[in-house]
Amino acid sequence: MRGTRYPFSPRAIRRGTTRQVAAAASLAGLLLAATACAGGSGGATSGGGGTVKLGVIVAETGPIAGAGKAFADGGRIAVQEINGQNLIGGGKKIELVEKEGSEDPSKSASVAAQLAADKSITGMVCCILSPVAGAVKPVAIKQKLPLVLWGATEANLAQPPYVIRTVTMPQPANEKASQTVAKAKGLKTVAFGVMTDNAGIVSQADAFKKGMDQAGVKNLGQVGTLSTQTDFTSSATSLMQMSPDGIVVVGTQSNAVGLIAALHDKGYKGQIISGETISGAGVYKSQPDALANVPFPVYFLASQATGLGKTFAADYQKKYGAAPDDYAAQGFNAVYTMAMGLKAAGKDTSRAGLAKALGNLKSLPDNIYGAKVTFSGGQLDASSAVQVVHYTAPDGAIAPWSGPNQ
Repeated sequence: MRGTRYPFSPRAIRRGTTRQVAAAASLAGLLLAATACAGGSGGATSGGGGTVKLGVIVAETGPIAGAGKAFADGGRIAVQEINGQNLIGGGKKIELVEKEGSEDPSKSASVAAQLAADKSITGMVCCILSPVAGAVKPVAIKQKLPLVLWGATEANLAQPPYVIRTVTMPQPANEKASQTVAKAKGLKTVAFGVMTDNAGIVSQADAFKKGMDQAGVKNLGQVGTLSTQTDFTSSATSLMQMSPDGIVVVGTQSNAVGLIAALHDKGYKGQIISGETISGAGVYKSQPDALANVPFPVYFLASQATGLGKTFAADYQKKYGAAPDDYAAQGFNAVYTMAMGLKAAGKDTSRAGLAKALGNLKSLPDNIYGAKVTFSGGQLDASSAVQVVHYTAPDGAIAPWSGPNQ
């Protein structure tokens, strides 16, 4: 049956397994010896001519190259706007020193060590997956090189002043999506299809469950799926046998789309809800009939952007020929946050000066989300910007989800 099998599509993998995180941490520990020879706390001033160099570990090859390109392209647009509009002030400009890490913990940690050893580099941006962040983080802390994580949703990764995380966390978005859809559709019962061999996905599912519980929707149960699974017929059947008004599908992109397609093929008539992982280039075209009426949350929607976000969306569209998605927005915001740290640091564009400024950062009054953005414990909070959206026919454009009329 069409849709019961779905080829691996890695774009929206957000987190790794506990085993990967542990392995990455061990690897990082070994690399610290190598980076120690680079010297103590760093803190050398940036490159001459008013240029501040930021190292960026990109992931434009490897298993999640699609997402990696979006993050990197968003960061490049940030540099274009920061430099073109003198956003740091004093004529200071940013230069990105990009090195490919392929979102591999070992390779990325090695690249981080190289960047840390270059004393002309003032800060570093990195990491979509939590195991990669787990490998890079101790290198940055040891060498006192300010690090902004633009992805990686494992708990406790932020550690100011040297590690700041600007990723928009999926859990608050999922909770809000549950509440919004439950109210709009009058849901009374719900079941959950959850990829259970990924701790991050389980955490995201828990947020959906919390939102449904707060909305007064009865939880009929859960059907587990696996990251290696390709045939979702049995899972879809088990979910439908519960006769829920709504089914929440939580998984990485290939997993979630595969289960949604199987539910569609088996004729499920209730409301399917999913997470941000089903967004991305080419996803809608892979299963247009199944995905057309599936609401999911995002923090950034180019068509609804205002102010700085509208400028970003226009510049991104002009350069890359497509509207920026949430991942591109996160890439932009990471570099933009670095710039705001440099602006706050004033004349002291050393590693120490930037780290102090980032550690003291409490908000981004002007930001691409057009909403209140704050920092607590080094973690960005933009939950007030969450929107519930869906794909629209025939081209798969993403638009606000309007509830009962969908």
